[in-house]
Amino acid sequence: MDKESTERSIERDFEVIYNEFRLRLYKHIFGIIGEKAGSLSATEYFSAEVVYLLGNPTVTEFAEYLNISSPNAAYKVRSLVEKGYLEKTQTDDKRSYRLTVTEKFARYYHKEDSYGRYITRMLEQRLTDEELEYVGKIFRRYIEQINIEKAKEKATGTETTGLEEKEK
Repeated sequence: MDKESTERSIERDFEVIYNEFRLRLYKHIFGIIGEKAGSLSATEYFSAEVVYLLGNPTVTEFAEYLNISSPNAAYKVRSLVEKGYLEKTQTDDKRSYRLTVTEKFARYYHKEDSYGRYITRMLEQRLTDEELEYVGKIFRRYIEQINIEKAKEKATGTETTGLEEKEK
């Protein structure tokens, strides 16, 4: 297989994996948010998850990351605080608030039952130790690339989507 065919094959395979991951994630999310009083909407779940993944951002950092207005962010945060899924803590300079997910959200999140853990267990059953080590190397290289892109974004104040090269 030539390099171009290999690249197309990897791209197709990755899309299959990514699409399946998203479908399972959405199924999981809709399964846990339910339809009961006080439960999270999908938007609220994603908002709380962003707070969790950003690691206790300020309200401004949350708004900037999602590229939403400050009033929209404040509305989302207020709703999540009222429902008990987020806490706001005033910063030392008293000019802003840090956001933290609560234990109530952590119970929803089920980090110990993550899809990543499921995939890892599946790979452990199907791959040799040598193959697992190689997959680990590929993942680490990918993470390195993600970190390079994040550093570029931070330095330039712009966000890359990965689609820029395709568009040229």
